Amino acid sequence: MAYSVTEFQPQQVIFKQGDSGECMYLVKEGEVEVLQELGGGEQQVAVLERGDFFGEMAVLEKEPRTHSVRALTSAKLVEIDRSGFQHMLRRNAEISVRMIRKLSQRLAHTEDMLLRAYAGQALFDGDETAVEAPIIGKASLVLLSDHREIPLPDQAEVTVGRVDPVNGIHPDIDLTTIDVQLTTSRRHARLIRRGDGFFLQEEHATNGTFVNGQRISAERPLEIRSGDEIMFGVVAMRFLWN
Repeated sequence: MAYSVTEFQPQQVIFKQGDSGECMYLVKEGEVEVLQELGGGEQQVAVLERGDFFGEMAVLEKEPRTHSVRALTSAKLVEIDRSGFQHMLRRNAEISVRMIRKLSQRLAHTEDMLLRAYAGQALFDGDETAVEAPIIGKASLVLLSDHREIPLPDQAEVTVGRVDPVNGIHPDIDLTTIDVQLTTSRRHARLIRRGDGFFLQEEHATNGTFVNGQRISAERPLEIRSGDEIMFGVVAMRFLWN
């Protein structure tokens, strides 16, 4: 088979938890929901959209399906078996790079959780001021489109992105319902309190992070000030701190 495109109707089951699997799927059109069996029933844990993939463990490790997946809308899925996966890595850089990036994000998130558990909140090498501490004053992000204000949680680090329950990504500032064009990454950027200032660091986001029109580097946090305009992808916001 290698790979083929299969159409699914709304509520049609793609596979069930515990099934054996010989292929993975890439969402070409539509949406699918990921379901986990909990307490004798199924609970939705994620909605996947165009460009997302699932079922990769069947290709990589020959493991049974860990979740059930069902079409939420009419959907077209690219079905990829093991030989197709190998061919994809050799010939289709766009899809394979996206998959590698997604797996890398999952790994980075796991490593970040471990570092937090065992090493605390050291956000800058050798900087003792980068520790968990209450924010002095009120900080917020204001949407330029409708002037909606989103207060920043009172913590040393605030993550910005789109929620992804399957991979355990739950940003403090969730842009899922705001970014209808899907230009922000799941783990897009971090706002960091360092000493008596704020810094912004990008998490290698595909569509970039901009401060006052200039794209920032993912290699080093950039200090930001109240009134600065920040763009996460195409989501334009203003940082306020008083």
